[in-house]
Amino acid sequence: MFLRLPLLRQLTFLVLIVLCCSTAFAQTEPDTVRRKRELPTGPPAQQQPQQQRPRVVQPQNGVILPEVVKPEDEEQQTLLDRMFWGGSFGLQFGTYTNVSLLPVLGFRATETFWVGVGGVYHFQRYQRENLNNYGGRAFAQQQVFNNFLVHAEYEHLSVEYFWNNGTGIADRRRQSKGIPMAGLGYRQRIGAKAAADILVLYNFNDTFPSPYSNPVIRAGFSIPFR
Repeated sequence: MFLRLPLLRQLTFLVLIVLCCSTAFAQTEPDTVRRKRELPTGPPAQQQPQQQRPRVVQPQNGVILPEVVKPEDEEQQTLLDRMFWGGSFGLQFGTYTNVSLLPVLGFRATETFWVGVGGVYHFQRYQRENLNNYGGRAFAQQQVFNNFLVHAEYEHLSVEYFWNNGTGIADRRRQSKGIPMAGLGYRQRIGAKAAADILVLYNFNDTFPSPYSNPVIRAGFSIPFR
């Protein structure tokens, strides 16, 4: 059919067809393609500050925390607080009688290690004769297990004795003698600082004229100055 129509009519017909198709496409296109997005023109919205909720601490019923004592807060002990006085005594009766008095002045270096010095006095009676010995001593004690302790001391005594010179007459003489002793003991605490001790010692210089015979048993006490 297009071949029979003149050329001008064919062109006019094609233009009309194109115009009709364009109009139909324009009517079916959505409005969102042509419209621009509307921007907000009002003031910016202010953000509300977030309120912090108070921290709730749950009480612990029946729980008591121990009080922590710092080393610098502890009461410093003075020299007098660590010192103690006391002594011990020994009794031995029989053919050879010996009564010993041993006052001491001591120092608690720690709660378990004690040292001290003291005097020594012995009253002896042998074959109806009285003898007197005197001197000094130094000692150290270390508590090793519960209330058990190790004791060591050294005594230096002026010992009085009788010496038979072969004439049948006994001469009274005096001699200086060093006596080292060591042994075990048991300590019973009395209050916070006081204590009572019982000692069983061995005399390592049990030669004549020694005022002790093995074993040496003593009972003593120690009392703090304050």
